[in-house]
Amino acid sequence: MTKKMFDNVKVRATVTQQDVALVERFDKADSILLKAPESATETRPTAKKSSVVRDTFSMPPDDYARIEELRIMANKEGRSSTSKSEVVRAGLHALGLLSAQQLVELLGRLEKLVPGRKS
Repeated sequence: MTKKMFDNVKVRATVTQQDVALVERFDKADSILLKAPESATETRPTAKKSSVVRDTFSMPPDDYARIEELRIMANKEGRSSTSKSEVVRAGLHALGLLSAQQLVELLGRLEKLVPGRKS
């Protein structure tokens, strides 16, 4: 086989052109994706009431008792009639504020449960 000879000047020019093209593509993508929607500056439309999804899940008795403790804590601070559902939903919002690494660490500390109902 013969070895193909490349002109270093032409190769570098091509690489430079590709680098410039790449930067332009990223700039164009950023301008589209990072642009604030025009309607965001206007008043936000009222959110329609979404339907409720009902589901069942299992948890250890200690975690279930923790929900009640948090409800009582909220009631002592002046928030009357906090439901178990509100406590769980608030917990989901709080988990959403964690970094991915923090979330994985926290999930790793949970007690593993056997899925399904007891027979």
